[in-house]
Amino acid sequence: MKQLLAFKRFHTAEQAAEIISLLQEHNIPVQYEEEVLLMDKIYVGQNFDQRHLVKIPAGYFSQADTLLKSRINVSLEDVEPDYYLLSFSTEELKEVIIKKDEWGDFDYALALKLLEKQGISYSPEQLQLLGDSRLETLSQPQDLSAIWLLIGYLSPLLLFLPIPFSTIFSFIGIFIGAFVRLTKKTLPDGSRINAFSLKTRNQGKWMIISGIVLTVICWNLFFKLMDSHL
Repeated sequence: MKQLLAFKRFHTAEQAAEIISLLQEHNIPVQYEEEVLLMDKIYVGQNFDQRHLVKIPAGYFSQADTLLKSRINVSLEDVEPDYYLLSFSTEELKEVIIKKDEWGDFDYALALKLLEKQGISYSPEQLQLLGDSRLETLSQPQDLSAIWLLIGYLSPLLLFLPIPFSTIFSFIGIFIGAFVRLTKKTLPDGSRINAFSLKTRNQGKWMIISGIVLTVICWNLFFKLMDSHL
């Protein structure tokens, strides 16, 4: 079976179940998964308040996205008067269109309707250009924040701590290094790319190497101290 990637994220399992049923009706392979968090959301650029994942093969992303959008029929008269999108400014509504991957399909369709009401409309070609531009933006790899770089590099240098503690800190650097080396993100079109830049991945490699070297040194010192006290 082809690898399944996160297609949509939802706040509740019930919301995910509705989409799963629709995709199954159209013979799109689908799987539900509740995400377990390991690192802060800033590293992968996702909204982890939405932990209920609908996963499908990458090759079905465009078909599934078109299917979901075709099922949405927005009528401004039926929208609750206190719905949060109604209070958005014109620029904020345009932001919803540009960053549609961060919003639900209903909000995207409603934003288009609200802009049309203001005399602002988008042709299919313009929407395609916005989508391509957004994809290019999301394709840019991230750099690790300065604080985590500092932790990753300095953790192997804490030799002044007792041996067991210095070994623990060395593993922090190894974990951070492995994380930036291995983490990938899924783009809206289903493609998978490295989440971090080549420079950051190379820094991760040196975090792993220095962490392993320190671990070996620490344990050798530990065993020598143990022998000297026997």
